[in-house]
Amino acid sequence: MRINRAISFFKEHSLIDLLRKLFFFFTKRRQYVGRRILNAYRFKNWDLVTGRNISVQGQIYNIKIGANTSIYDNCIFEFSAKGKVLIGSHVILSYGVLIACSQSVTVGNDVQIGEYTSIRDSTHQYKLDERSMKYMPDIVAPISIGNNVWIGRGCLIQPGTVIEDGVVVAANSVVKGRLLCNGIYGGTPAKLIKYRE
Repeated sequence: MRINRAISFFKEHSLIDLLRKLFFFFTKRRQYVGRRILNAYRFKNWDLVTGRNISVQGQIYNIKIGANTSIYDNCIFEFSAKGKVLIGSHVILSYGVLIACSQSVTVGNDVQIGEYTSIRDSTHQYKLDERSMKYMPDIVAPISIGNNVWIGRGCLIQPGTVIEDGVVVAANSVVKGRLLCNGIYGGTPAKLIKYRE
């Protein structure tokens, strides 16, 4: 019976089709395993769900990422060896999100970060000095994002920002300072629009 089924299977599928299916099966497995090994090396987490073209510049030694976190295609990470990154569970970093950490970036649980958002805990100085701005030391301040936060598409989160729990940040906002719990903020610079009902 099994031999008859095998013969009929081979009659229905050409050898080239079978080889093609085997090739795609093993290629996908290799990519999956390779991506998991890369995640363990870069992010110290085997269970991340990551997309393609994730760019990691620098090496960070103090990083923790929670369970069920997803990093979509084309995200960029710039790490300083002295930086500290803590990302909670059930977090979504959408397409093209950039996280640059020189000192400390903390993201809580159940956070959604829209595509092409930039989170940077350092920026350039612009004081008058003999040196060019390019060669002056950066201004660095930690960033903290609470739980259940939704950051819209294309936002800039600047150094020293604290976003409390339950905050919504409208798309294309420039955020600096403290955003209060359950507030809806938007604009350049981001200001309180109203509180969530």
